[in-house]
Amino acid sequence: MRKKVLIIGIFLAVFGAAWGALYLMRGIEEPALEPAAAITEERQVSDSVHSYAAEDLAAGCRAEDKIFCAIEQAVKCTMAPELEGCDKEYVPGFVLGKTEETPRPRHISFEITKIKPIPGSADISVYTKSDCDAVWFGLCKGTVIYSLTQKDSRWAVTNIYALEM
Repeated sequence: MRKKVLIIGIFLAVFGAAWGALYLMRGIEEPALEPAAAITEERQVSDSVHSYAAEDLAAGCRAEDKIFCAIEQAVKCTMAPELEGCDKEYVPGFVLGKTEETPRPRHISFEITKIKPIPGSADISVYTKSDCDAVWFGLCKGTVIYSLTQKDSRWAVTNIYALEM
């Protein structure tokens, strides 16, 4: 009888410990890289000018800031959509499309000037002063606005707008 009670007790202890460990692990979540909810008010940014040439592009991001990395990825994919990491999950689909009639820019520079939350949404708008050596739908000269949302704990550009100069 004691042996049965001991076996049942050990089984319950092991089962309870395993269940408790799963419960604790399920409650621990990895924090988002830069949660969208953290950006609740407009921020003015004094960023330096970042310049890119199509012949010198490399995959990956050269900074730690995940918002900057999303903008940089969209800029690189604008010039070279075949570059590694150019995926419609993280840049607007039209950026990756074929544009025979409208040549892609070979040089783009941008400076982030403002990051603004979109009311009623967890998304943000990133305002830039941009310049390029092509017309490219009017989306790389003057004030260019990138709409960003979080996907898989990183920022993704969902759309690109330009303000009339």
